[in-house]
Amino acid sequence: MQIGTFVGSLTDPELGADALVNASNPEVALGSGVSAAIREACGGLAYQRAIREALEDEFGEPLEADDCLVTDAGEAKAFRHVLHVPAVDFRRRGADGAITNADRVARCTRAAVAAADELAEGAASASEGAPSSESKASFVLAMPLLGAGVGGLGEVRSAEVMLSEIAQRPPRFVSVVRFAVLREEHARLVRHAAERAGLALEPA
Repeated sequence: MQIGTFVGSLTDPELGADALVNASNPEVALGSGVSAAIREACGGLAYQRAIREALEDEFGEPLEADDCLVTDAGEAKAFRHVLHVPAVDFRRRGADGAITNADRVARCTRAAVAAADELAEGAASASEGAPSSESKASFVLAMPLLGAGVGGLGEVRSAEVMLSEIAQRPPRFVSVVRFAVLREEHARLVRHAAERAGLALEPA
């Protein structure tokens, strides 16, 4: 497994993702930022209704930090799955008013990577015996820096927490975890955090 970076939108087809992580909230309301971009890429209000129904069917209640709601990508063609984790929770603010913290980000990272690994294992099993031209050698999981923006954790701390969590529990079937960021300086933060955690970097 390697760590990669991509400067641009999480929904950009050039990212080459099989699955995206949605930095969401317990009710999976696709509001602003990453969630808004995913909503628009996947079908707008119709997609919002579909994932709310999926939340009710699978969990019957709002998501907790260790939960991950796996859905399809609606109308999007650039990726196949969306993994929704409650990176922020407006209902449970910390003493400082924060709507996320390092522990929540670590748990959401763990849940998303575990869900992606199950998808990757299934894809690998499905491709066994297929003609080489139809089989896919890798599975790419694309992630934002959870809690870094509206959550208030900041890019540096988010990268440290997420890469440390991935290093402690690396996926077996996901080939690349690629972080989508909007600035090159944030891509450098991710790469440095990966190196400090002892993770291999995707070739430039």
